[in-house]
Amino acid sequence: MHSTGFLTSGQLAVEDSFDKLSEFFELYYKNGWTDGLPVYPPTERAVTAMLAYSDREPSDIVAVLPPKDGVATVEKIAINAVMAGCTPEYLPVIITAVEAIAQPEYNLYGRQTTTHPGAHLVIINGPVRKELDVNCKHNVFGQGWRANATIGRALRLILINVGGNQPGVTDMATHGHPGKYSYCMGEDEEGSPWSPLHVERGLSQETSAVTLLCAEAPHNINDQVSKTPEMYLESAASTMATLGGNGLYRSGIRGEQALVMTSESAHWIAEFGWSKHDVKTFLFENARKSVRELRNRGCWGKIPLPEFIDQGNEDAMVPIVQRAEDIVLLVAGGHQRHMNALLTAGYSLSITRTIALKDGTPIRSTKDFLG
Repeated sequence: MHSTGFLTSGQLAVEDSFDKLSEFFELYYKNGWTDGLPVYPPTERAVTAMLAYSDREPSDIVAVLPPKDGVATVEKIAINAVMAGCTPEYLPVIITAVEAIAQPEYNLYGRQTTTHPGAHLVIINGPVRKELDVNCKHNVFGQGWRANATIGRALRLILINVGGNQPGVTDMATHGHPGKYSYCMGEDEEGSPWSPLHVERGLSQETSAVTLLCAEAPHNINDQVSKTPEMYLESAASTMATLGGNGLYRSGIRGEQALVMTSESAHWIAEFGWSKHDVKTFLFENARKSVRELRNRGCWGKIPLPEFIDQGNEDAMVPIVQRAEDIVLLVAGGHQRHMNALLTAGYSLSITRTIALKDGTPIRSTKDFLG
């Protein structure tokens, strides 16, 4: 705007476009097609550009998503990816995330309708993580990276518009958490002394993969002064076994709990000779509370405790998971010896899927879809 207060013809055109965008957003908001934030218009040109990064037909069905049992076709996924602000290169990651989230072990119906505040965390591994500039270091759960922000958001919009996720109607989360707008991270593979998550799960280091984990908001664990791995990990164990956390009361059925550790902490622990399995085993053995502390509070009696727990013994120690392998350990974040506990409802399992062509061939790059 000039000092005269009048708009130039070019500026008038911009204002006219802004007014049209505002009308578009109001329409989508009133129809319940957004997460509450403005969305991009899914124009034919934008959706077509997005579909170039899939070798499937637009009508191909990727998954059926509860509670609405909506059919997530490739085209519908692409439309929501455009709305979320994704670039076309992100589409293979989002399609893979939809495939993962629909697997029975993930229990999507329960995750979509529960009172628990879980959100769908997208964890990205492999070369595509760097190709798409997915953040895995400083502020990994925060703002500043388009890939993290829009990939996670696209999945949420798909669950709203295809799966029928509506707060207070089908989504009965008592509080929820901000990760229900977007929850996405990369693992700091280069900064880890151990095998990354997808390699643990049988894939090669060169394979790009997506893991879905339904988790509460990250809970920071700050321990700057412990001098041994045992003392340091006791801080994590104490946070993960907090009274009221689902894991302690749900460990009679198979579930997972997760911990995110910085590269600095991981290397420090590894220098003491600790493997990733050692860390998981320590957490499994120490992230516990006694029957005496748990009885008649929280979710006591809702789910039978593990068979190896004598409920008649008040001093018996109850773990947060059934076995050490059910603790998901990730390396990500910036400097300093912070950790983050990612607690879960305790009765769903994370799912890892390879980012692949339609015939199942793992991609080397998202450009593989361009022929």
